[in-house]
Amino acid sequence: MTRYIRWTLLLVLFPVMVHAQSTSITLDEAVELFNQNSLQQELARYDQLRKQGEAIRYKAYPNPEVSINREQLNAGTVDYEETTYMLSQPIELLGQPFLRNKSASKSQKAAELQFEYDRLQLIRQVKSLYAEYWQHSQKLKIYNQALDVIRKARSSAKAREAEGTFSGLQVQRFNVELSRYRKQRDQVRLNRKQAGNQLATYLFSREELDTQIQPADSLTIEPINVQEQTLIQYALANRSDLVALEQMVDASDLQYKVEKRERLPDLNVNFGYKNQSDGAEGFVIGGSIKLPIFNRNRGNVTITRAQTRSRQTELTLKQQAVRNQVSTAYERVGLVLEQWRLMQDTMDPSMLEAARAAYQQGRYSLVELLDATQAYVDGQTMIYETISDYNQALFELDVQSAGRIFNSQNS
Repeated sequence: MTRYIRWTLLLVLFPVMVHAQSTSITLDEAVELFNQNSLQQELARYDQLRKQGEAIRYKAYPNPEVSINREQLNAGTVDYEETTYMLSQPIELLGQPFLRNKSASKSQKAAELQFEYDRLQLIRQVKSLYAEYWQHSQKLKIYNQALDVIRKARSSAKAREAEGTFSGLQVQRFNVELSRYRKQRDQVRLNRKQAGNQLATYLFSREELDTQIQPADSLTIEPINVQEQTLIQYALANRSDLVALEQMVDASDLQYKVEKRERLPDLNVNFGYKNQSDGAEGFVIGGSIKLPIFNRNRGNVTITRAQTRSRQTELTLKQQAVRNQVSTAYERVGLVLEQWRLMQDTMDPSMLEAARAAYQQGRYSLVELLDATQAYVDGQTMIYETISDYNQALFELDVQSAGRIFNSQNS
């Protein structure tokens, strides 16, 4: 019975143990997992397909209509029958189908380009979450180091209190500091878990969402070597969302031309064959046109004209927005880089261990040890936050500049 219970527990807990295992991934591996598993990317793809489906529906050419009519007439004892086979096809005389086809092709291309931009935005989110998760992981190590120093100092203080050379108030101060660092560490741990869970939704399928991620890359700061105006011009020429809007402007202009030509009604051509019971037979040719002859189609003309001008204005505003987005992202990168450079002369990673050793040797007071510990935590935390901020700013600038940053960094 005991053996049966053990096997049952093993079978129940084994999947949980497997899923709870951590996996170490690099930033490039995170992007690859996103490409393979992301449901967010799948939603963007469906939106692309929907837009392309609308474009295909717009260019659909009217199909011919086939009809068969049979007439049976009786005059006394004589039976008389007529059978007519007819093919009817609408003809748009001013080339509207060709304009629709060109418009639809541009709309489909626009949907493809917009999907590419949306996908780059999603990848930026993946990279930013990776940087945020890495930052919290580093900060967690910092707080654990600080807690280790406070614990050891408190143990020493308790021993000295027992000897009568240390006051209970000083021991209590260590207890307060220990509780404070624990609270801060736990908050960092929660932030790390939240960032990891968000990142996992981009990288893993539903069955693997509880996988614990360990960042394998150590993020650094690498200054960019591209000028702001170069990035702006490159973005204006290559941003996929901007090119998509240009395609939509052309598509709207073609739709406007179609509606203007639709002011005249279509010709309906009929071609058929008639067979009579008296042996007479022959072809039937005819045509029809809707009345009134001059269908002005003013409503659709007005709508498409407004739509075309609206998209032209939207394109102008989009170009201005691209300039501002690149410029703002570029300035943010520069500001964070300057913050990083200023930190290099003020932060000493060895100060915590030196402060602990000085306290044990009696060269540092309690207040000096606590101040040094707080300065170390604040300084190291600021360093990792700045590295994370810089990389996130760089990821944003790369998207806004149509991928120019990492192309130039790698070249």
